[in-house]
Amino acid sequence: MMGVRFQGFLVLLLCNYVAGEMCPDEEEIACMNQDKCIPLRYICDEDDDCNDDNDEDDELCQAWSNDDCERGSAMCQRLGNSFCTSIVSYCDYQDPPCEGNLDPRICVMIKNNTVAPLHTIRPPLSNKKSNLNDSLELADEFNAVMNSTFSHPQCPTMYTLVGDQCLSLFFVGSVSWGEAQAFCQVLGGDLITFKNISHYAAVVSHLRNSQMTADFWVGGRMVDESQGWTWIDSVPMELGSPFWAVRYIEECKTRNVTYPELNITREANVGTCYSYQQAPQEHPVGNCVAASYEHYYYMIDSDCLEKKSPLCVYADDDYPDEQ
Repeated sequence: MMGVRFQGFLVLLLCNYVAGEMCPDEEEIACMNQDKCIPLRYICDEDDDCNDDNDEDDELCQAWSNDDCERGSAMCQRLGNSFCTSIVSYCDYQDPPCEGNLDPRICVMIKNNTVAPLHTIRPPLSNKKSNLNDSLELADEFNAVMNSTFSHPQCPTMYTLVGDQCLSLFFVGSVSWGEAQAFCQVLGGDLITFKNISHYAAVVSHLRNSQMTADFWVGGRMVDESQGWTWIDSVPMELGSPFWAVRYIEECKTRNVTYPELNITREANVGTCYSYQQAPQEHPVGNCVAASYEHYYYMIDSDCLEKKSPLCVYADDDYPDEQ
């Protein structure tokens, strides 16, 4: 009777061993269809160690080898560092795990401790944190600024009241200058033009109070150098302060002061060299004008193909409605 029990224990032990639960070394892995364990370094060594070709499976070997590290190792990006580590260590690192290109099914195979073709392994569920709540928080922020961007009872749909004008602050869009103008025209308006400093200041104040962080295209551009900078209605734009941003430049330059009535031009402040230049630059960055968040919504010259948000003004004189 004892002999029968002992034989049963051996059978159970053998079954566990074959299932990959009792390979004597953590650097070993059980063959899928054989009563044996092989060292992990034998995987994809061009030798059929399991006698069933599973340890030399083409799909497995493509994932097991890589161009960054030697066979049996993988590139791990973790805690701001990148380094080659054994595949076992790559799969074992947690909180945070390795980030890299290793097929995640490899780690499932090692966890199961049994060699298997990758197509038979179910990929693990992503362990990345869900960003659904973050998205919903952004939706709350969007709703919080709706009345100051796209909605007002005295303005048509997609517009809000700023001073005595209906404006659309389409901060969720990002298009070129030409597309921004076309978008405004579809809404029954056009890109905004600033009438005077008071008008400009009121719009900038509204952008800041609404917690806007986007750059906005406005209705200024330079068609050619002979015309200079003009609004879209061909009215010349006022240059310099207080409309245009100041930019830092790598090289410093002197500035001149001119007295036309005396026909005199001289260097300012005994030729002092300054590292700041006011937009638009002498050689413009681009031929279109934007209100820049980086520059606290002072205007800058920009490449017309850059992606920014449209800042539209409604064109119908009937608005805003008086209520």
